[in-house]
Amino acid sequence: MDLADTHPDPKLIIEMFKFNFGDHNSSSDMSWAVSDLERAMSRRATNAVVFISNFWSAIEEAQKMELVVPPQDFLNKIISKNKIPFAIQPPNIVKAQPDSEIGDSSQETKSDNYVLGKLLGEGGFGSVYMATRSTSVASFDFAIKIHNPSPLNEDSSKAQARFQREIQAIKSLQHRGIVPYFDAGIDRQGRPYLVMPIIKGKDLREAASAEPFMQRVALMTDVLDAVKHAHDNDVLHRDLKPSNIIVRASDRQPIIVDFGASYVIDQLDKQSLTTKAVGSIGYMPSEVLANPKNRSPLHDIYSCAVITYEIIAGHRPDSADPMPLAAVDPLLTPLDRVLRRALGPASRRHPSASELRNEFLEVLSKTSRSYN
Repeated sequence: MDLADTHPDPKLIIEMFKFNFGDHNSSSDMSWAVSDLERAMSRRATNAVVFISNFWSAIEEAQKMELVVPPQDFLNKIISKNKIPFAIQPPNIVKAQPDSEIGDSSQETKSDNYVLGKLLGEGGFGSVYMATRSTSVASFDFAIKIHNPSPLNEDSSKAQARFQREIQAIKSLQHRGIVPYFDAGIDRQGRPYLVMPIIKGKDLREAASAEPFMQRVALMTDVLDAVKHAHDNDVLHRDLKPSNIIVRASDRQPIIVDFGASYVIDQLDKQSLTTKAVGSIGYMPSEVLANPKNRSPLHDIYSCAVITYEIIAGHRPDSADPMPLAAVDPLLTPLDRVLRRALGPASRRHPSASELRNEFLEVLSKTSRSYN
């Protein structure tokens, strides 16, 4: 209210704050606007990361309107009053109490900290490192994914929602073909992190290259079983590709990793969803490229079809006119029929991962020849 009173139209400022907190309806008068804002803030307070993002966006907008923003200590008191475990330290937002310390091997760390090792990989949503956590009993190795740039500092509203989505997704999934996460939180630098086991193996493209053709199809039936489990729990992966599937060396089990682009069906505020196509070029169906808000299991089903074709032919299919796999080996002819449907228009594609998997199993059962 103090901030609003510094503007010629106080209700305009309240409405601006309401909008940033997800209430896009106009209130009839000032008293209703204040009440509506309080309700909107209360709803968002259940998700600390979303609340602090909304709050900071509103403050930044007030600054652009040349309003005199309250001092940092005053703003942090408001945040603390709403029991939000963050603090403003312009230009950044920091975790008031970090969930864990993450440092390199040159730093002195306490027993419950993660010490970073070598970089294992990088992607659009963060970097994955080898990490060690030591206790009084032993040291344990993990893979730790650190979101960078921090969703709390850059493109915060969408990146934070993406991080929350990944956590929500993985918590609901319990399947041998999906990587489990052991820990998650935000470190002292404001970086969200995810801790997972180290999977010793090769990515699907490399692992499949040493297998007979039909064994490659068999690997994809395991992948589709995991995709079915995700879909049954209302989770879409949306970035399935060979590098996001690791074949564990010990038992040849394909394991899907990296749910950074995942979408939990019907669990997100529509205003927080991305308007850009999510996924990797070459693995996204045409309907998603045409309309990024098109979210359905058909996205993952298409990706699985592309992957299947790729690990057999050695390259992704031409979406307009894929070369028949029968050209690679005539006994792959039954697979061509299945993949033509899975790679085709959404209206004719397999409606579920289980249906595509069943057709792969049928192809396997009819193919008795061994590949060497």
